[in-house]
Amino acid sequence: CATMVAGYSFLKISPRFIGHNLSTFLVYVWSRYHEGLEVNMFEMFNTRAEMLPWLFLAQTFLLEGELPILDMLGIVFGHIYHHLKTTQVLRTPRFIIEWYNGNGQYSKAIRDKYKEISSDFEMQ
Repeated sequence: CATMVAGYSFLKISPRFIGHNLSTFLVYVWSRYHEGLEVNMFEMFNTRAEMLPWLFLAQTFLLEGELPILDMLGIVFGHIYHHLKTTQVLRTPRFIIEWYNGNGQYSKAIRDKYKEISSDFEMQ
């Protein structure tokens, strides 16, 4: 998200477009972490997860009749984030890791809540 905010400032794009761009960013990052996973598109056909952001880009072009600039920016920002994360350039700050693993009241509450819902996010 920080890459998107910085990119918007650098490219002088209005922040009102960040919602659409953020969704494309999240789809791209999700698709990179789940490469090879079969995804059902609108109950019409199956595709691999890494094709999903590109299909959404084509959907914007075909159905809205405009150049998918925001989709492309979301993919670019997602690629930058994914690259920085996988090459270990971008890391979670140490104080957040220590806070999460600590014994504080909020840390325990978050871990307990995660344990409750974590099975919802398991791959089958």
